[in-house]
Amino acid sequence: MLDQNAAPRALVLPPPYTAHWLAGGDAFAEAQRLAPEHGAGLLVWHLSTGEGRAGRLDFAVVLEPETPLVEARRAFLIGMVALSEAISAHCPPERAVTFGWPGQVLFDGGKLGGMRFASAPVLGEADVPDWMVLGAELIADRNHLAMPGSMPGSVSLEEEGFADPAAIVESFAAYLMLNFDRWTHDGFASVAARYAAAIGPEAAIDESGALVREGSTAPLAEAVTETPWRDAEGPTL
Repeated sequence: MLDQNAAPRALVLPPPYTAHWLAGGDAFAEAQRLAPEHGAGLLVWHLSTGEGRAGRLDFAVVLEPETPLVEARRAFLIGMVALSEAISAHCPPERAVTFGWPGQVLFDGGKLGGMRFASAPVLGEADVPDWMVLGAELIADRNHLAMPGSMPGSVSLEEEGFADPAAIVESFAAYLMLNFDRWTHDGFASVAARYAAAIGPEAAIDESGALVREGSTAPLAEAVTETPWRDAEGPTL
């Protein structure tokens, strides 16, 4: 399995990122483990071929917020927009990347993966966490399936023609910086609108990061703790 080998290639990342290849395991968990020592910009990544289940492309980045958790958590939505733009940069323009609230990623309507969120422990929402981690998981391949057509609800990077998964990681790093810059100069609403557009035409994101749709509001703080798109081993098909 690829898990036991060296990285397929080196990542080309702008400052302040530092790439850390993880030969096997969970990049999201590893980033949390390393966050106190390495700090902002650490990007842990992992690529595996499936053995009895789908292969995975995992990557996670450490952030060091300067605002209370209640505000800093909105970076999750910034990360989702960056992930969407990274995927879109390497696919034909007619293929849509859309979201399921808050962290599921769909490619042309098929489940591709999603994003997770973690932060250092704090006493309350008004405290500034020492670090936060955004972790993405995408289905790299479905080679373990004898008949991939038997699972039409999901897709994989390999099947959709993404020949260089590492390029998605590199693009994510660049787009994450771009979207934080948009947030700084144009306000959170400018990036929130991009996220809402990927949810659907009737969706909106309020200033707190909550989803407003069909007369109801879904708080971001509760939503980021739920990952129905995955099980204990990764994205489900």
